[in-house]
Amino acid sequence: MALKRRRSRASFSPGLIFGWVGAIVAIALLGVAGTGLAHLRSERADRDLATLCTSKTPPAITALLFDSSDSLSELQQIKVQQILDDKLQNISKGERVDVYMATAQSGQLARPLFSRCSPSGAGGAAGWSENPERVLALQRTKFIQPLEQAIEKTMRANPRKTSPILETIAAASVLSFGRSPSGGEIRDGKATLVIISDFLQNSAILTQYKAFPDVEEFSEMPGWIQTKPALRDVYIVMIYINRGNTIHVQTKKQKEWWCKYFIKRGVTDCVVEEL
Repeated sequence: MALKRRRSRASFSPGLIFGWVGAIVAIALLGVAGTGLAHLRSERADRDLATLCTSKTPPAITALLFDSSDSLSELQQIKVQQILDDKLQNISKGERVDVYMATAQSGQLARPLFSRCSPSGAGGAAGWSENPERVLALQRTKFIQPLEQAIEKTMRANPRKTSPILETIAAASVLSFGRSPSGGEIRDGKATLVIISDFLQNSAILTQYKAFPDVEEFSEMPGWIQTKPALRDVYIVMIYINRGNTIHVQTKKQKEWWCKYFIKRGVTDCVVEEL
């Protein structure tokens, strides 16, 4: 009787299977690493060495506007610094920070004393493909230290007869929030304007040292068009500096005027912190 031959089945050992799986995983990791390295090189090549910003729309923009028309008390300086430290410690990677000083002349275009993008996130966090020490050094020398120097400069009093706050807000907001380098708009609560001032507007357009129109009346005046800002969907933080010698004009009505003004200009919210 003829014997039937059985077909032999190929057998795979566990070691061989794990070897193939390991090889596939290694190839995948190399691919991911290569993609990350290529992205990092591309990002570095696209980054402006002066501003640390890329051509892409920043994930967020925070603009700081200081009115140095009068000096701050030592206590007010400490409180302002604490508020700013609290707001800047959670800055995101790529977020741009602009620092302005209220201009001395009505109609003079505001130029930022500082305008740079943060190379790392809160606490110096870097991307997984980046060198943490290099990123921290870049953050410290090219972002934090120049930012601190700019803020220190704005704290110095620059006494003057006029105080064109509306005009400076208009110029600064157009420069900061008008358009990004890529042409995209900064919206959805990602734009913040922090204003440190006594908010006593005093120029040919409007003065608050005597009887002044309410917001609705002002919106019908030529000054409304002349001071048109780019504040739609911008989050406003008013750090309101109370002056001992101007208490008679820094009234509740005058303080409320500003938030009403900002809301009519289309901001998302207006928060007041008095000092």
